Amino acid sequence: MFWRTYGSVVGWMVGVGAAVGGLFLFIVFGWLVPPDRGEEFAIVMLPAYGGFFGALTAASASLIYAICLALWTRRRDRSIASRGWVGGLSSAFGALTFWLVFGLAMSGPYGLVVWGAMFGAVSAILAMSVAGPLTARAARRADRDATSASQVALSTQHTG
Repeated sequence: MFWRTYGSVVGWMVGVGAAVGGLFLFIVFGWLVPPDRGEEFAIVMLPAYGGFFGALTAASASLIYAICLALWTRRRDRSIASRGWVGGLSSAFGALTFWLVFGLAMSGPYGLVVWGAMFGAVSAILAMSVAGPLTARAARRADRDATSASQVALSTQHTG
């Protein structure tokens, strides 16, 4: 039930993460910092790296999202707004955590500020802006389907 309801949100997060990561490095290394002679491959390779790291960030955000939302929705009486907030905040935490760990591994404690503040904060905002509204929409759809299914069951019970 969980993956049927919220699986599309995870798919959107991975797709948007890969697309935005690739587009970011394409813009940076295609126009803002154009390559020197002999480095034209950067226009092709760096967007691929951006898409890869965008997908890794989204995978990290999706993992934390799925864990937190699965734990939060164990009780059926959770509101749609609370599910949206938990989904958005947990995915933001997952994206930020990925870049903090990456920065720590690549540059030591000094990398936390650079990688966490630059890429982590932007990734967290993006993850939250994708996951929050899509989670609320998926929860609203699931509640509507559950309500209509229970009404159909009640109406067939009374007519039978």
